[in-house]
Amino acid sequence: MFPIFLLITSCFLFSILAALIKFNAQFVHPIEQAFFRNLISVFLLIPFIIHTKKIINKKNNLKLLLLRGIFGGITMVLLFSSYTMIPISQVMAVSFSTPLFIYLGGIFFFKEKTTRFNNFLLILGFILTLIIIRPDLEIKLGVIFALTAAITHAIAALLVKEISKSESTITLMLSMVILMTPITFIPTIYVWSPFYDSKIYLLLILVAVIATMGNYCWTKALSNSKLTNLMPFDFSKLIFATILGLIFFEENIDMVTLICGTGLILCNNFSMLNLRKNEKSGTLLSNN
Repeated sequence: MFPIFLLITSCFLFSILAALIKFNAQFVHPIEQAFFRNLISVFLLIPFIIHTKKIINKKNNLKLLLLRGIFGGITMVLLFSSYTMIPISQVMAVSFSTPLFIYLGGIFFFKEKTTRFNNFLLILGFILTLIIIRPDLEIKLGVIFALTAAITHAIAALLVKEISKSESTITLMLSMVILMTPITFIPTIYVWSPFYDSKIYLLLILVAVIATMGNYCWTKALSNSKLTNLMPFDFSKLIFATILGLIFFEENIDMVTLICGTGLILCNNFSMLNLRKNEKSGTLLSNN
C-alpha cells in the first residue's frame, strides 16, 4: 500500500504547487516560474548525487532518460503556455486525461493485468472530474496545447516506469531537471521580466522544493507499483485543489462540485478497499 500513499502525497504536493504558481503569477510569469523550478531543483539534488557512487547503472538507459527529459520539458512548456491562452478550468479538465493515457499505456505496453472494478472506477472518476469542471472545450490552440501536454506527460510516465527497473529515483529526477532547464529557458527568454524583491526568490525556491518533493513521491510510486493500480488515485489531486482553492482563493464550491467531489472520494475509498483485498491474495500489487 506504500506506493498508493506516495502517489496521494504527490497529488497533495502538486496541488499546493498549483496554488503557489497561481499566487506567484502576479509577480512572475508562469513559464519563467517553470524555468526557475527546474534550475533550483538541480542544486537541490546535487547533495544526493554526491553520495551516489554510480549515477547511471546502464548506458542503454541514456536514450530513454533523454526522451523522458524531452517529453517532460515539452509537457511543462505546453502546460504553462496553455494557462495563459485558455481558462485554467479548461486546462485542468484536459490534464485529467493523463491518468487515462497512463492507465491504457500500462495495459498495452507493460501488459499489466487489471480488474473491471478498477477500470470502472477510473472511468467514473474521469467523468466526475469533467462534470465538476464543466469546461467549454472549443477547438483552440490552448486546448490543443493542453491535450498534447496530457499525452506527453503520459509518455514520460511510461518511460519512468521502464527506466525505473534499473535506475534509481534520484537518477530519474536529476536527468529530468537537467534536461528541462534549457528546454524551459528557451520560451522564458520571450517572457523574461526581472524582479528585485527577495521574497519572490523565496517563493521560487519554495516552488522548486515542493515540486521536487512531489516529483520524488510520484516517481517512487510509479517505480514500485503497477500503473493500473495507481491511476485511480490520481484524481485525489482535484479534491486537494478544491480545498486549497476554497481556503486561499475563496473559490466557491457549488452543489455539483460537492456531489461529484464526494463521488471521487468514494471512488478512491472503494479502490483502496479493492487493492487491500487483492493484496491479501497476493495479486495486483506485484510488478510484471
